[in-house]
Amino acid sequence: MSPEEKHYLVSIVTVTKNCGPTIARTLESVRSVKSHDVQYVVVDGESTDGTLDIIRGQGDLVDILISEKDSGIYNAMNKGAAIASGQYILFLNGDDRIVAEGFNRAKVILDKNAPELLACQSEVFAQNGSKDSVIGPSPWLLLFFNSIPHLATFVSAELQKKYKFRETFRIAADYDLFLRMFLKGHHFTLSKLITSVHYRGGFSNNLAKVVGEIGQIRKDNLGAVLYSLTRGIERLNKLKKAFRR
Repeated sequence: MSPEEKHYLVSIVTVTKNCGPTIARTLESVRSVKSHDVQYVVVDGESTDGTLDIIRGQGDLVDILISEKDSGIYNAMNKGAAIASGQYILFLNGDDRIVAEGFNRAKVILDKNAPELLACQSEVFAQNGSKDSVIGPSPWLLLFFNSIPHLATFVSAELQKKYKFRETFRIAADYDLFLRMFLKGHHFTLSKLITSVHYRGGFSNNLAKVVGEIGQIRKDNLGAVLYSLTRGIERLNKLKKAFRR
């Protein structure tokens, strides 16, 4: 049976660009959950630091590997989603890792209940390797900020391929994606399972850029009235915090 004919429940998609120091950790975690119903897709942006050698050294772990120029991380992620053949798509950064126990239990939920989106929890580690926090999903807070941990959220392939990432955004297109799905009424099934570990650092640590893009995304998607209302709630919340000091 060819890879194209296999039935995959989940496609894990990793986008890489010079991830040499961390990609082995990511690959090892994927190997811990790889099975007949898990597809692994890697989209590389023409790495020059040995990343590709490390990936190719993993034998049959990677089902599809492409390495070519792209216009940014979300362009590469859209490519990965387009070629993935699983019922669900999960994005995993080239410096993060899967938590096997949580991932395998999440697969049971996907197979049994077929949710549109299954949003689980992600552990966050500091760059020095110490545990920082656990991030859980809260869909209604999408009106204010990105409250869905992307690398712990399984999205039906149908939805992912329909909505896609808006590539005009460089850092917060995952927030834009989830907000659009939420506003269109798609259901987020929530779980306390921890399915991933995220290590702080990388492109998303540009706080000023993140804040700017989140503001633009909210304006684009909420409309003038709802955006003004959420901004008013934010101001009231700041005042409350100021009076409590």
